[in-house]
Amino acid sequence: MSFINITQVRPNLKELADRVCFYGERICVERNGKPAFALISIEDLHLLEALEDKIDLDEAREILAKESGSVSLDQVRKRLGI
Repeated sequence: MSFINITQVRPNLKELADRVCFYGERICVERNGKPAFALISIEDLHLLEALEDKIDLDEAREILAKESGSVSLDQVRKRLGI
């Protein structure tokens, strides 16, 4: 992963976008010397979203397995914090 200061993003956005889109590079943008956000490919974003969905599904299944009888969708959401 590469690191870049936020002030360097705007003047270099096309180059950074090319590095992310064509080479799959992940770029961490820092603000005041601390990581603030990352530039990632759309493929990486889709992977992260799929992983989040899997984690949510696994947690929901675990809750349902512990319950006897039925559990409402609202109860599952409340326990998952969603």
